[in-house]
Amino acid sequence: MSDRQGIELRHLRYFVTVAEEGTMTEAARVLGISQPSLSQQIGALERQVSAPLFHRRPKGMELTEGGRILYAGAGRALAEIGASLVMARDARLPARVGVCVTMPEDLLARVDEILAGEQRLKSEFDEADSPEQLDLLRTRALSFGVMRVFRDEDGLAVRTLADRPLGLVLSPDHPLTGHCVLSWADLADQELLWFPSGRNPNFSDGVLGHLAERGWTPRLRIVDGHNRALLPPPAEQPEPGRAAAPGHRRRRGGNGLASAPARRTARTLRPGRTGRQPVGGSARHAA
Repeated sequence: MSDRQGIELRHLRYFVTVAEEGTMTEAARVLGISQPSLSQQIGALERQVSAPLFHRRPKGMELTEGGRILYAGAGRALAEIGASLVMARDARLPARVGVCVTMPEDLLARVDEILAGEQRLKSEFDEADSPEQLDLLRTRALSFGVMRVFRDEDGLAVRTLADRPLGLVLSPDHPLTGHCVLSWADLADQELLWFPSGRNPNFSDGVLGHLAERGWTPRLRIVDGHNRALLPPPAEQPEPGRAAAPGHRRRRGGNGLASAPARRTARTLRPGRTGRQPVGGSARHAA
């Protein structure tokens, strides 16, 4: 039994090759080793099995009954090991990815596609607000984070998935709905539907500061919980007779305004080097 435990995969590979090629000379050529060395390996295998595996004929090698039994099993074993090696090579390692609750599903699919294709990783999404994601990234509890950003974060490498301007959502009966174009003056004294700044303080401060630089400091109506204050763009076309302003949307209910991406944004953050890209009046998501 101890002798049989010394059988290695190479012995089985040599044996199978000799059985398939029919001669020591051709098998040695296929394997890229010398014929004397191959003959020694086959002899050692037969001693370990304690049975002859080949009849040595003038025209080549012929399997014995025991050799045929071993050939069938060795062929299955080598094929199974080969398939397992391929599966092991192609297996994707898990990667924890933080996401905000309002992250659009198409962006999550994009993140999953990037990680699977470029880094052979399997995404495991964990819900977390932006400040929590940043903390988890810096402690490496998260591999990646997907969030809206207004500026880059020190110590984190950034990848932009999309960079698109924000627009406004108006209810159908809002006085400004009929305007084809909205100016900053039109927005004076308007109330803005907004999210709790604690969820993403850098982004909230950045966007509101951008508005203030252009003369609009809106009254904020904070949407608590996990309701969406930032909305995805509509799939439907504007209603007949109701022209939506370029880069703006209408939203049913109330007479306030809500911000919404006129086009979606996303960036990816991960521990590492920092990157920088100028942003003005846009929402960017990072992962």
